[in-house]
Amino acid sequence: MRKWRVGTLSMGVTLILLGAILFISQWEGQQAFDTLIAWWPVMFIMLGLEIVLYLLFSKKENSVLSYDMMSVFFVGVLCIGCLGFTLLTSAGILGEVRSVLRSVDETRDLPAVKEAVADGVKKVVVQSQDHAMKVDKSTERTVQVFGTYRTRSKQGDEFKPLQKEQFVDVRTIGDTMYVQVKRPPEKRGIDPLYPNMMATVVLPQDVQVELRGAER
Repeated sequence: MRKWRVGTLSMGVTLILLGAILFISQWEGQQAFDTLIAWWPVMFIMLGLEIVLYLLFSKKENSVLSYDMMSVFFVGVLCIGCLGFTLLTSAGILGEVRSVLRSVDETRDLPAVKEAVADGVKKVVVQSQDHAMKVDKSTERTVQVFGTYRTRSKQGDEFKPLQKEQFVDVRTIGDTMYVQVKRPPEKRGIDPLYPNMMATVVLPQDVQVELRGAER
């Protein structure tokens, strides 16, 4: 009498797959584990095929169906773990955790901003919600903004510098020039980021200056 133990084949193939993933991960890194998480439903398919094949062959042979409980338990635990990782990935939680582990806080220079002040401009209005901003005056008839900001980057990834439009906006309306100093983009989630910016605004000394929401 032939005895078929359901789960043994699935566990054998699963162990081969895990060994291959661990071996490939030495060169591919996390991408190899991402592949395992993407293909974990195949384990359920293999387990189901074992039962279906038994039902087909049992009609022709005198066989007895039994379960390799240790193998079925191992495959089930692995599938549940992969399902959990899939849910965490789809919710963006796994990506946030990876971002925290690879992130580095650093201080960067703001892109230099220099705008000419037209001859007809009699007043410059500086608006900002950042009380760390400083205002100075110069003999040049220009508006200049410079400084530093704290940001977070990922090791191994190309750093994306802050663009001028993301932290300052300069507009001239009639005889008044408006300089709006904005907060850098913020990030919310498990790994929130609230950049701390220290900006200095240099204005012409021969025009009237009005400060709104900023300290000198």
